[in-house]
Amino acid sequence: MSVAATMQLALRDAFLRRDSPGHALARDSTRVAEACQAMADRFRRGGKLIAFGNGGAGADAAHIAVEFMHPVTVGKRALPALALSNDAATMTAIGVREGLAETFAHQLAHWAAPHDIALGISRDGRCANVLRALRTAADRGLLTVALLGDVPPPPQEESPRIDADHVLLARSTDPAVVKEIHVTAYHLLWELAHLFLEHPAAQQPADDTQPLAQPHTQPWPVAAEQRPPACGDTCTTCADQATPATVVQLLDGGLALADTGTGTGTEEISVALVDAAVGDTVLVHAGEAIAVITKGTDHGRR
Repeated sequence: MSVAATMQLALRDAFLRRDSPGHALARDSTRVAEACQAMADRFRRGGKLIAFGNGGAGADAAHIAVEFMHPVTVGKRALPALALSNDAATMTAIGVREGLAETFAHQLAHWAAPHDIALGISRDGRCANVLRALRTAADRGLLTVALLGDVPPPPQEESPRIDADHVLLARSTDPAVVKEIHVTAYHLLWELAHLFLEHPAAQQPADDTQPLAQPHTQPWPVAAEQRPPACGDTCTTCADQATPATVVQLLDGGLALADTGTGTGTEEISVALVDAAVGDTVLVHAGEAIAVITKGTDHGRR
């Protein structure tokens, strides 16, 4: 076999290993949206984001902190965030005196506030100091979010207890793929947390007995031929700025026609990530409905 053919097979295998975990994250869109809602609420109440992890996950924590503190997107507000592993002096001092398992929990216990957010990252979900910090954060009333990998525990070892309000799982046993899914996940956390901050009406569902977004059986991404067509400058829902719109007709393939109330008629959007019915008002970002803001009288009738 030629070198070119060998490389082609290797590349195909590399992409295939990423395909299933990527689609799995998309199917967890409801969990991602719920975590972002909760984070936006904490930021609105004056909370800060505290991220932590070991090794490469520690680098991810630093990446997360700078994304929130210094957004690369012009016009997005800076949100208070920091990474616990950035302070090498504090980390090593705690490790020597209190033990490595206390490196993050010790810091959280001394200055984190109840309205803050604790975001722990672990490739296999068994990092003792990450789990200890999540438990400490939960005990103190912080919102807890965990980015974990799907690496099974060694034989004869039980899976550890995860104390987190929101667990986002990279469904892969490949460390490189787990890392990549985590990067995508925390970019989503940043983007959607901003959207919920910009649209407070989307924070609470109209019916408190129902979650904001229900799981949808349509896998995502939807095939290219089913996506909304490219739009011109007149398309309101295609913009990067989230826009409320009312669903007027459900279409096949996870699509719908929606009215933005601007007098330009209806626009085709995707409703693959939400449980939308005719009459519902949805929040649309780049052609994708990401949340149901208010429910219409036809909700639940298809």
